[in-house]
Amino acid sequence: MTGSTLTILLSFGTGILSLVGLMSIFISMNSQHNVQRSREILWTLAALPYEKNLFHEKGTIGKEVFRSFILYEQIINQKHGFSKIIIQFVQYALWFCILIWTTMGFSLIMSERPLFEKAFIFSGWLLTVSFTLYFILKIFEELKSTSKVGRLPTVEEIVDADRVNLGVSVVTLAAISSCIRMVDSKVYLGFPLPFKNLRINLSFFDSKEGGFPNIGSRLTFKECMSSYTRLDSEKFEILEDDYCWYPVKILDHHQNRHKDILITLEILSQQGLVTAEFYIEEFSGKKDTSLNIYPYSFEERFINRVSTLDPFSINQIKSSKEVKKDGNSCLN
Repeated sequence: MTGSTLTILLSFGTGILSLVGLMSIFISMNSQHNVQRSREILWTLAALPYEKNLFHEKGTIGKEVFRSFILYEQIINQKHGFSKIIIQFVQYALWFCILIWTTMGFSLIMSERPLFEKAFIFSGWLLTVSFTLYFILKIFEELKSTSKVGRLPTVEEIVDADRVNLGVSVVTLAAISSCIRMVDSKVYLGFPLPFKNLRINLSFFDSKEGGFPNIGSRLTFKECMSSYTRLDSEKFEILEDDYCWYPVKILDHHQNRHKDILITLEILSQQGLVTAEFYIEEFSGKKDTSLNIYPYSFEERFINRVSTLDPFSINQIKSSKEVKKDGNSCLN
């Protein structure tokens, strides 16, 4: 292959790479808007529990949590047809560049030249092709996903209360958006979304008899993890609205007739422990009745914020290191 032919092939490859660079800029700019919008939704959800007044905004918080999660899902799972076409075109263009480089490299290696030059040419070709293949198979494939581009949690991860590195306290959002529904003698616990890996403890107290809960004397975090009831995110019921309702208790009509009841809901996950309180005034206990009760306050007892400044996070890191040391000592 003559030098002029190699020059023409080199110009073809240079032109294709220039076009790939321009297309990459377009793809990154197109993805950046969705990444930024998704992060703003996560920041809003992270600040939501501390900006809302549960007593005055009953019922509206659950709707806002639901809308934010649905909007996040739509952005993360949005199908960018035009961008995907461009990404595929870029991948095909890079494959064509690899073909050009292979042709040029093979031509130079087969020509009369010293062995060390051939080794140098082959090493350069191998490095260039490997780097380009990485871009084709890894980088440009990830550009098709907004969550991978922005290192954002997927829709399945953002509703998982056991994931502690999301930047959002799912267990706190579940507590403030929860609702208790009394249908005849059945008590249902509802959430706007099917949150995963939630463990609950529901306590009923007669407020007129002074039976208020003593939150400070509860079990430790590890004890709660083993004793609380785990909710199956797939086994929920749909009643009169689109909340996810879980049957949690059956009340005795005669025992609870005409009593003011304080209900304490403790929600637990690997992210922490949050307590929400509900109040029912003059509960009649009659049949064929339905009543929705929203929390009027909440308290975060343990929240793993994955921070070097948070005491609970520091304790969790120490505990995990101790478990690893114990495991290694047992193996040895």
